[in-house]
Amino acid sequence: MKNIDEMMKSSFPRPSRKFKRFLVIFGVLFVGFIVWYSRIQWIPAGYVGVIYNANSGLKREVYKPQAMFVGFFSQLYTYPTRLQAAIYTQDPSFGERKSADGIQITTSDSAITTFDLTVLYRVRKEDVFTVFDKFGPIPIDDIQTLHIRRAVREAASAVGNKYDVFQLLGPKRGEASELMTSELKLRMASKGITIIHCMLGTAHPSANIADKITQRVNAYTQLEISKLESQIAEISRQAAVVRGAAETQARTLTASETMAKSVEMLELELEADAIAKWAAAGGKLPAIITKPGQTVIVNGSGQPVNVR
Repeated sequence: MKNIDEMMKSSFPRPSRKFKRFLVIFGVLFVGFIVWYSRIQWIPAGYVGVIYNANSGLKREVYKPQAMFVGFFSQLYTYPTRLQAAIYTQDPSFGERKSADGIQITTSDSAITTFDLTVLYRVRKEDVFTVFDKFGPIPIDDIQTLHIRRAVREAASAVGNKYDVFQLLGPKRGEASELMTSELKLRMASKGITIIHCMLGTAHPSANIADKITQRVNAYTQLEISKLESQIAEISRQAAVVRGAAETQARTLTASETMAKSVEMLELELEADAIAKWAAAGGKLPAIITKPGQTVIVNGSGQPVNVR
């Protein structure tokens, strides 16, 4: 056994103190690098960040997009300076919650209708500390899900009672969106959230309201059809009047032309009869029975004689 131990020792000599020291230093550096790397966090483009320490509180410094080391007992919070879209929709495959998350709006006629709604917002760099002071050390996603959504519901309630459900479903939707934008700006400006625009999207009315909408649409369609039929009847009447006047004028012109043609035809026929009689008499003038006031020719002298 001693021989074997001696052979092992001769084959694998003990490491020197320098090598041991190198291994220790390398191990410490490696562990330190792992710990340091695990605390590296990114501030993405279009965001700014602040660091909150559990002991000292919020550091009053805004960090631009970068990779930075966040120490122990500290947390990095990022806020979007670029436009963000908070989407509240009934489509379970879309939106921030991936569930039916539409906003219910009660209108002036006490109808409760769910709408898809989108809010465009951002956090300006100079408002970062205001946001942190108002909402505390919570991520922007939680602010969007909880606080912005609550403000949207309050604004929808304030604006919805100014319209009935048919106005919100139709021509007043754009106007209501502008009013909701103004309401949200007032509610969120003091909290550091800059609202850009609020848009009412697709409506999801209940079965009762859908039936009323269908009835109103049908009634409106029938009214428009009646108006069109009335216009068609009026146009047909005016066309008939114009056509009757044209036919009357045409008959008058035709009668005038026929009368003039008839007189000319009679004259031509009389002349033709006179020529025929003259030819039948051998080219001589026929005997004429004189009448008072008639001019006759006697013995071919060519001298007219008035017979009275």
